[in-house]
Amino acid sequence: MVRVLTLVDAFRLGGAETLIAQLGRVAGTAGFEMDVLSLLPPSDEHSKLEPLLRESGLTPRYLGIRRTLDPRAPRLLAAAIKESGADVVHAHLEMAMTLAVPAAKLAGRKALCTFHHVHRPLPGRAAWREKLAVEVASRSYRTIFVSEASRASFAEKYRKSGRIPKNWVVVHNGVDLAHFSPGPSLMPPEFGLTGRPVVTVLAAHRDFKGITHAVRAWPLVRAARPDARLLLVGAGNETENLGRQVTEAGLQDDVVFAGARSDVAAILRASDVVLLPSTYGENLPTVLIEAAGCARPVVASRIGGIPDIVEDGVTGLLTPPGDADAIADALISLLDDPSRRAAMGVTARSHVEQHFDAVNWARQLRGLYEEAAAGRPVGTAA
Repeated sequence: MVRVLTLVDAFRLGGAETLIAQLGRVAGTAGFEMDVLSLLPPSDEHSKLEPLLRESGLTPRYLGIRRTLDPRAPRLLAAAIKESGADVVHAHLEMAMTLAVPAAKLAGRKALCTFHHVHRPLPGRAAWREKLAVEVASRSYRTIFVSEASRASFAEKYRKSGRIPKNWVVVHNGVDLAHFSPGPSLMPPEFGLTGRPVVTVLAAHRDFKGITHAVRAWPLVRAARPDARLLLVGAGNETENLGRQVTEAGLQDDVVFAGARSDVAAILRASDVVLLPSTYGENLPTVLIEAAGCARPVVASRIGGIPDIVEDGVTGLLTPPGDADAIADALISLLDDPSRRAAMGVTARSHVEQHFDAVNWARQLRGLYEEAAAGRPVGTAA
């Protein structure tokens, strides 16, 4: 059985990181063994994923590297790769993949790298870090993109010819549908939402997630459904700005800030609608697959790979990015129609069972891991 060391920048509660916990739940079923390693040292912010990892049967380990250009990093990581007994290394996120490829070579192993986002214009050092990650990752055994929209956006930006390199492949993420499943659930009592219709935004508080547009839409929702509440699950550098926006709009009684949570499946099951109002940069948002797994209808922006998950009018409703009026209209229409919400939820569950099941995803990855461990040239059939 092939053994894989999965490497990330940190054990944050982000979309890419939580996917690793889900992969851990199904790795054995899919036929490979998995270890997890964080480059950054433990901290309150960088260890929030630990409970989910342990729940998945994984033991979190930390390398203690704080920056990409630490001259000790490749040597320390190569030693950790050898110590783990891994046959291959799978890196997620920019810092991890930038270090994984040279370290894996030092350790005599093959590396694979996964990009979880669609390219978008970046300023200054962020642009430099992405460019470096792309060039290094392209020298790995396989560079994985989780949607065709993502692969095409990176090819357009970083390959002048527009030609996609042979080792750039698309593998859709999946989620553990045994964990994210339909069923009764109650909102945590500390939220004070018992008996109320709830619209949940589960996302990092970053500008591109568009949460400000959810808050802008809420006075219109409140006018139609004064009993409904907006639940914001997550944290980030926009939390303070969102809190100020809520206060200035007089929505303190309507919007609940829940912070980062590990009981995501229970919260999704207890939600009436799941909202993702992103404005750019979305690829294949895990939360939308998780919501569908829990048979919840969604309202989301028509950008990136989101239409691969949400069929407009069938499993949810798609709106133009940044359009608060359209968001409000979509939410009101679903909150006012419980039977439509239920029908969308059932169809959404069926859709993700066919296309985004974690076991199928893991089996596709296992095939790539086995090819890499065997040293098979890219493009060669088994």
